[in-house]
Amino acid sequence: MIFVTGDTHGDIDNAKLSANQWPVGQTLSREDYLIVCGDFGAIWYGDHRDEELLAWYEAQPWTTLFVDGNHENFDLIDTFPVTERFGGKVQVMPDTDHVIHLMRGEVYDLPVEAGETVRAFVMGGASSTDRMWRVEGRSWWAREMPSDAEYANATANLKRVGFQVDYVFTHDVPHEALVDALDWNYAIERVDPKGNELTGFLQWADEELDKDRLKMWYAGHYHVDKLVMDGQHCVLYQQVVPLGEGPA
Repeated sequence: MIFVTGDTHGDIDNAKLSANQWPVGQTLSREDYLIVCGDFGAIWYGDHRDEELLAWYEAQPWTTLFVDGNHENFDLIDTFPVTERFGGKVQVMPDTDHVIHLMRGEVYDLPVEAGETVRAFVMGGASSTDRMWRVEGRSWWAREMPSDAEYANATANLKRVGFQVDYVFTHDVPHEALVDALDWNYAIERVDPKGNELTGFLQWADEELDKDRLKMWYAGHYHVDKLVMDGQHCVLYQQVVPLGEGPA
């Protein structure tokens, strides 16, 4: 089985994964997956605090897959070796086997049951609305936005599969979903409703995808749980939902 949730921000917003708040998680196995749609934040300090949090994830019965968001320490993440899993490039976090970074622009075949997979496109990154209060290299990194090479990789991979995917996992949303995703609890006054190059790219991808095949597009970033646009796009924050479903 696969479950999906939104931002965890290190140990700030990961209580939703506790046995008390998400008891079903304790019934899962290593062959079950939890996907975090960005701002995972467990690679942040580069010291024992990261080690302790990764050890907590490693101690859980499921396997954690995360998309990167904007609030990640990219200087650290970029040092980890790249390998392949699920048919695409990944990074396995230090000293863990079951905490895995799904990389920007990759297409994966994720197992859902014995002998069955779903095809997923992943594109991390977003623009920080709180940039003015952060310090570059300490709490903010320019790598929060995709590079030209990452856009090119995403484009090539989508074309390679003929824009045929079952699911999309991102941190930000396509431009046309932007205003609908905004919530007053997420400092709406700091978000440019015109979007940016990433939301524009995601809009292009959304228009190219085969919507008869696409089951759901999942994102985080906006600190709200809601279906947006046509009900085929879902923004998550505190809820953990089974793959294919939206928030309650």
